[in-house]
Amino acid sequence: MPRISVVVPTHNREAFLAEALRSVAGQTLRDWECLVCDDGSTDGTRERVASLARCDGRFRLLTLPRLGKNGAVRNHGVRAATSPVVAFLDDDDLLLPDTLGRQLRALEAAPDAPFVFGKVERFGGGEGTWPRRSSGGRLGLAELLRGNVIPLSTVAARRDALFAAGLFQESTEATPDYELWLRMVRAAPAVALDAVLVRYRVHAGNISARRSLEAEELTCLYDRLEAEWGLPPRLLAQGRRGILRTRARLARRPGEKLRLWLRALSPGPG
Repeated sequence: MPRISVVVPTHNREAFLAEALRSVAGQTLRDWECLVCDDGSTDGTRERVASLARCDGRFRLLTLPRLGKNGAVRNHGVRAATSPVVAFLDDDDLLLPDTLGRQLRALEAAPDAPFVFGKVERFGGGEGTWPRRSSGGRLGLAELLRGNVIPLSTVAARRDALFAAGLFQESTEATPDYELWLRMVRAAPAVALDAVLVRYRVHAGNISARRSLEAEELTCLYDRLEAEWGLPPRLLAQGRRGILRTRARLARRPGEKLRLWLRALSPGPG
C-alpha cells in the first residue's frame, strides 16, 4: 500500500498534464500512487498516460465517460485510491519536489487534523503567492467561513475524513471543494502550512463568467449551510460581504455597482 495517493482529474490537456505528472514523478518521497482520472478526453491524453503507466506502475489511468464536473471526477479518484491519504493536483499545476513528504509529515504531527494545505506560487500569467497567511497553524470553521483560502492542489486529506464529509459535491461547478473543506473542518481544524507547495498556472480565460458563477453558488451554499447547521448570521457576514464586492466589480451598470458596494459596507449583509 502506498503512503499517499495523488488524484489528477484531466480533460484534453495533454501537454499541461505531462508537466504535472513529471512533477509527481520527481517527488523526493517515492512511496506514492498517482491516479489520472480522464474525463472523456479526445486528444492523446489516454495514450500518453497508458504509456507512462507501463513504464512506472505507480501511475494508474481511470478512464471515465465525459462527466463535465471536476467534483464528480475527483470522487472517482478518491474511491479508487488505495492509500490512507489522498492528495489533489490539477492537471495544469506543478508539485514542488518535497510537497508530498511535507504533507505527510504535517499530518503525522497532527493526528486529529482531517487535511493539510499550503500556499501556491503563480506562474504563466501572474506572480505572487496565495493565500497571504503570515504563519502556519490550524484553520477552523469560523475562519474558513470568511472565504475560501485553500488552494485545492495543495491539499492532502485523510481518506476516511473525505468519506465522512461526503466527498465533493457533484452538482456544482465552482464551489465543490470549498463546501467539502467546510464540512471537514467542522469536525476538526485543518493544518495550514506557511510554505509554497505548488506552482499554480494562471490562464487567460473568461474570468468574469467564472467569478459570476462562483458568487451565485456561494450565495446558495451560505444560505443552505446557515439553515442546515443553524449558523449565526455573524459567522457568514464577512463571506457574504465578499460575495457582494465580487458582484459589484462584475456589475456593468453604475447604479447597480454602487448599490452592491453600499450593501457590502453594511454591518450585516443578507
